[in-house]
Amino acid sequence: MSKKRDKVKIRDKTNRDKLKVRGTGPMQDKTGTTIWDRPRSGFKTAKPVSFDSAMTLSAVFACVKILTESVATLPLQMYKLNANGTRAQVKDHDVIRLLYNKPNRYQTRVEFFEQLMLNLVAGNAYIKKDYSGKKLVSLQVINSGSVDPSIRDDGTPLYKCKIGNKTVEYTDNEIWHIKLFGTGFVGMSPIAYGAQSIGIGLAGVDKTSRLMSNGAKPTGALKTDKYLKKEQRDALRGELDILINGDDGDLAVLEGNMQFEKISLTPADLELIEIRKLSVEEACRYFGVNPILIFSTDSSTTWGSGIEQLVDGFHKFGLRPYLERIEESARIHLLQRHEWDEFEFEFKTKDLLRASYLERIKSNKDRILSGQASPNQIRMEEGDTPDPNADFLLVPVNMTTAERMKKGNYGAKADETKTASA
Repeated sequence: MSKKRDKVKIRDKTNRDKLKVRGTGPMQDKTGTTIWDRPRSGFKTAKPVSFDSAMTLSAVFACVKILTESVATLPLQMYKLNANGTRAQVKDHDVIRLLYNKPNRYQTRVEFFEQLMLNLVAGNAYIKKDYSGKKLVSLQVINSGSVDPSIRDDGTPLYKCKIGNKTVEYTDNEIWHIKLFGTGFVGMSPIAYGAQSIGIGLAGVDKTSRLMSNGAKPTGALKTDKYLKKEQRDALRGELDILINGDDGDLAVLEGNMQFEKISLTPADLELIEIRKLSVEEACRYFGVNPILIFSTDSSTTWGSGIEQLVDGFHKFGLRPYLERIEESARIHLLQRHEWDEFEFEFKTKDLLRASYLERIKSNKDRILSGQASPNQIRMEEGDTPDPNADFLLVPVNMTTAERMKKGNYGAKADETKTASA
């Protein structure tokens, strides 16, 4: 048996032995060491993949952009929960004032949530909390690439943040940590776990760039029946370099029955276009975005053909997990313990899911006729000025309750019957 086959056999035995000593599920996070958001197992990538390099792939950039901007432009609202099950919007609480207006001295609300989401779509978002006494006065996002999270031996989370030329340690009381699904302490990074697919996409882009910058000329070799000296070969390489390099050049002349034979694969042989199309679908799978939403015209979807169906599907399967994570995390990490059961946060998604004008007219008509909303409520939702004579609810007169049907009383009172007969 050859040494090469021996290596394969030893490697397979090693892999089987590793599976015997541990389960195939996630491993528990260890204390005292940095906890990574990337795969523990080693694998090869076609090109080096980092956050910056991944963002140069148009599909990754488009997925991150639509997730980031969609969440950042949704207003975050705060509600007080009443004992009777109703709730009322709160605007005078210190936390919602900070989140809704200017979370820190550098950013507006939209800019703050854009940076937060830019980190969250990569697995984890870390926000430094600053207090004046017990009052929260500032929230500043620390980019996740500069944070090394770990767990102390006593179970306390610790965050080592590289800020400028210094490394600062923060506790969980000072850091608001939002994470995607993961092992419990850190979220799993879609970019890290999708590095192989993203690397193939980057390699396809790189191959296309090199091919086009070279005038789409293939690499090859010169064939001749004669034996050439080193000086002659070097001279031919210099004179006939235009056959394989450069966008333009003079006409090459091959002498002495010399022939040029290409040795590189063509884009068709490499299926370069198909590889680049596949990289779009792969990126969309990792980020949970429908390819149609990032303008992939070759893709199809079962979400529906109208923009309303696409947006509704994107909200349910793409945005909602992010919104729920931020809302719940804000309630637990930004409010005092005694306020957890009194308040809740919610993004205003009504404008995102808003139907077309004609669909809204039909829906608003049904709401008014069924008594679900007054005309003034509809006018305010549409941005119109309330009418002083439109604060009423309409009730269909041809409807009654099942209980009245059993008793034979369809809603008219006894005195009303007498008055009518009189």
